[in-house]
Amino acid sequence: MKLTISFLFVTFCFAVVSARIDPKNLKCLVCRTIFDELNVAIKGIDKWKKVDVGNFRMDAEGNTMQQKVPAHRSAVYISELIDGICKKMDDYVRVYYKATGKLEIMLLITPEGHMNPDFSKTKFVTDDDLNKSLEYYCERMFEENEEEITSLYVKRPEDDVMPDALQEICFKHTKYCEDWMLANAEDTTWTSEMEAEYVKIHGPDPYGFGGLPPQQSQMPDVSQDYDDVPENSDDFKLPEEEDFPKDEL
Repeated sequence: MKLTISFLFVTFCFAVVSARIDPKNLKCLVCRTIFDELNVAIKGIDKWKKVDVGNFRMDAEGNTMQQKVPAHRSAVYISELIDGICKKMDDYVRVYYKATGKLEIMLLITPEGHMNPDFSKTKFVTDDDLNKSLEYYCERMFEENEEEITSLYVKRPEDDVMPDALQEICFKHTKYCEDWMLANAEDTTWTSEMEAEYVKIHGPDPYGFGGLPPQQSQMPDVSQDYDDVPENSDDFKLPEEEDFPKDEL
């Protein structure tokens, strides 16, 4: 399994297309992915888990003026979750959909530990500005909009997740996103007939329609390609002096 993934990753490196990517488009995709990942993380939080919020001043009786709220409604906890999501962004790669040429970012490895099967619908691409990773865009986006993002969750305590966060932040507040930037059915539809036409024009794809090459169940047996004899073998012996040609003595 690991051998197959390593081989495919090397193949991926040689199949990457370099292009100038619209930063606004890329920011939109990163923004959308942040909330996709954040909502998944929040759904996994135990509802009983609470954290302290408020200031650390004392009241007249000397008690700390704090209260406990559900973790998924705490600005500090949401910030910690997004920080972890930004670190995870390096697991994503930039791609273009073959059907329309639309930019997308995808996980290289699925949560189940397999190569993403949707890669057969796309072509890998790298931004010319390689110094700006997806993690960089994520961190900058959160730094510039932290108050607006966390307030959505704090001010909407009746919701465990924020299905409208994408619209509120990525479209309305930051104005990173426009409707055309997000994938639709036209972008993601890719058939064997479309792949055949694509190959005629661009040549064979390293992955091709239908996903990645089948995984090898075991390492190939290459022992027959070698005639080495183990050093501890009883059949191994040093050649006698008479075995050498006289002109080599």
